[in-house]
Amino acid sequence: MIRRNARLDQPLPMSRLRVYLLVLNYFIGYLFVYPFIGVMISYLLTGKSDAMTAEAAVGIYVFLILVSVLIAWPIFQESFRMAKNRWWSHLKKLPVNYLLMFGSLIAVNISIKALTGIETSANQELVFESFKQSPGLIVFAAVIMAPIVEELVFRGGLYRALRNRYSFKRAALISMFTFGFIHVFASLLSGNFSDLWNIFTYMAMGFFFVKIYEETGSVFPAIFLHLINNAIALSIMWLGTML
Repeated sequence: MIRRNARLDQPLPMSRLRVYLLVLNYFIGYLFVYPFIGVMISYLLTGKSDAMTAEAAVGIYVFLILVSVLIAWPIFQESFRMAKNRWWSHLKKLPVNYLLMFGSLIAVNISIKALTGIETSANQELVFESFKQSPGLIVFAAVIMAPIVEELVFRGGLYRALRNRYSFKRAALISMFTFGFIHVFASLLSGNFSDLWNIFTYMAMGFFFVKIYEETGSVFPAIFLHLINNAIALSIMWLGTML
């Protein structure tokens, strides 16, 4: 279970306008606007209109990180204050939470496979295929961009804004659900509704990202836990390509 951290009961350190901008930058910018811009830039560079170049994708990822950090800078400042003189105690929570998350993900995935026969999510399959084509790009996206941006959006922004307005358990559930939903969103758009089962896998991950954020009051442990999880997953993928 998640124990409420009274140190996070203080007022939200950034304006609600910043929260809205942070969320919109991800949900509208990253999912719709920036890919279109990336394809247009790629077309200008290569003359091909059906794909985005790796260079354009990296540019979009870097831009997304910079804008997210700029908007959520008050969350960074609060997280630094929460972590002051507590860095070691925060770091010690990483292996425990990762092992708990890893075990939970195994249990959830086994349950999904037993109920549906689905072995992996469409998002994981896409990452695996993309990794074989552009490993450097996928490593940057999964190990750098996603942990920073998604933790700022779903924990530092969305969860942090909701936990003081509603009960922190409801805020955690909303954060977990939106985090899970965004990872099956593309499948739903393409009509692959069976992939909706995998929302529970990503919700389980979201639970532990919320948990370590609530335990420490700092977004940095959540970012590092997210980074560790993605790095290990990519390492397993890399081993799979070698076999």
